Amino acid sequence: MECWQFIQSPAGGWYWLCSDVLSRRTRTSAATFETRNECVADAMSYGYQKVATGAVHARFKHAPPRNRGKSKPAKHKRS
Repeated sequence: MECWQFIQSPAGGWYWLCSDVLSRRTRTSAATFETRNECVADAMSYGYQKVATGAVHARFKHAPPRNRGKSKPAKHKRS
């Protein structure tokens, strides 16, 4: 598995970096680009594939709210 990073330099230029699963740099762009889109387009010619748009995201289940260390409210006794 490869990890692709798109980085903007302090000077404003964009470049890409590809690493393997051990975080060793395997490839990097030979030039910098004015926009991130140009950078991604160049990376695609070297094997980068965008995540498909319209992908279905997993639904998250929400846990019930926690009491956060507060004691439960005292129940009132009826007289």
